[in-house]
Amino acid sequence: MLIAWLYRDHIEQHYDAHLFTHVEELVAAASIETGDAFSLLREPTDPRFHRPDSGWYWQVLVDGQPVARSPSLGDRSLDIGALNFDENHDVQTLTDHDGGQLRARVMHIAYPDAEEPVTVVATAPQMQILDDVADFRIHILLSFLVLAIGLSLAVVVQVTVALQPLKAIRSAINDIQSGRINRLPNEFPADVQPLVDKLNSLIDHNETLLKRARTQLADLAHALNTPLTIIRNEARNLTSKEGNLILDQAYAMTGDIDHYLMRARISGHSDVFGYQTSIKSVVDDLRYAVERIYRDRDINIELCSKGDCRFRGEVQDLEEMLGNLLDNACKWATRKIEVRCRLEEDRLTLSIEDDGPGIDPDDVETVLERGRKLDESTPGYGQGLSIVKDIAELYGGELRLGRSALGGLHAELELPAAR
Repeated sequence: MLIAWLYRDHIEQHYDAHLFTHVEELVAAASIETGDAFSLLREPTDPRFHRPDSGWYWQVLVDGQPVARSPSLGDRSLDIGALNFDENHDVQTLTDHDGGQLRARVMHIAYPDAEEPVTVVATAPQMQILDDVADFRIHILLSFLVLAIGLSLAVVVQVTVALQPLKAIRSAINDIQSGRINRLPNEFPADVQPLVDKLNSLIDHNETLLKRARTQLADLAHALNTPLTIIRNEARNLTSKEGNLILDQAYAMTGDIDHYLMRARISGHSDVFGYQTSIKSVVDDLRYAVERIYRDRDINIELCSKGDCRFRGEVQDLEEMLGNLLDNACKWATRKIEVRCRLEEDRLTLSIEDDGPGIDPDDVETVLERGRKLDESTPGYGQGLSIVKDIAELYGGELRLGRSALGGLHAELELPAAR
């Protein structure tokens, strides 16, 4: 808008200067002879003054009466009623016979030999200026449109190129989350490299803190379990009611220590990335272990899934969950246990089914409570399923119990999957 306004101002000044040149040309060609006889030595040579109704007119007046006019006026005269004859050289506006606006330049000349002053008027059509400005606006709008498209494309290219390092960092972080790499690579531009170095420093620092916390937790578990073992051994030697009470409380304390140490260990790294664990390798190791423990039961543990699903978490935590579920299944299974694994986008579902008696739906909530057992005659502290539930929830997962197609318990474990 500013450029169009400046152009209009420029074109108006150009037209006005052009008109004033013609006025000066007419003044120079005017001649007043004896007896106020007016004559023009020559007329303006601009061809537009010869084109009928062109809007380019000139007229010479003596004592307010026209004495000469341009051929473009024909037999008409300019309607000079709106002219202010007191204003000399200023641009004024007239109305053409067809209603169009004319820009007029006026000059009053007093000749020494003439009794009346001579007035010279030259006009140009206002519409021509408006048309020029409108044409300029169209051209400048098209130019700005092309410029806008070009700048937009340049910005898109610039932003795309500028964001490539950040996209590479995001991709590298996804690789760290999935466990494919341990640190961000040092292959970034100099402006981004300090950010990469800081992220790598945070990853290393977090890993150091986790290792230190685990070491301290292991030391604490060892320091507490040794006195509790002595207490349990001594309590077994007491045949009184008090001895049994001490033994029961010692077992309860041992279960509580294992439970809360497990929660503290998992909470320390439940949000940390960089781990992935093979389901097949963990199931194979656990199957070998529990089949040896329950070798007198002749239980067949079968991994029915094809391929190798991967859990986005640590192997110890997966072993803790699957170990408890398989141990529970082996306690109640008759002959067969099936383990299945399937992937759904970024979620992993593990199911363990047995052909045992199963659990009544009304008792599902009970068995998931810490320290609760449906059958007190079976060995254990009654914390296995609650531990599995706690670990799964700390990973953002879930443990669901139901009826198996084999007739026994169907334990379904939903966990984050690694790609």
